[in-house]
Amino acid sequence: MIIALLHIGRGLMVLWIIYALFQLFAPHVLHQPPNDLVASVNALVAFALGHLMDRALGVLRRRKVAAAAVAAADSSSI
Repeated sequence: MIIALLHIGRGLMVLWIIYALFQLFAPHVLHQPPNDLVASVNALVAFALGHLMDRALGVLRRRKVAAAAVAAADSSSI
């Protein structure tokens, strides 16, 4: 369940980064006046949150694999 939520969050972070890059490089597409500071902060925050979600997903995947290896070792020793 948590892994699915992290995947959804990663997808939302990608969309947020794309939005921030549009704000930075093509604000006319979004029909907004250029605001480089806000766009830069948006892009950095979205990238940082996406990176943290990737790290958390990696930790959860490693734990899941380790738990499966332990369970397989326990069942084979019986």
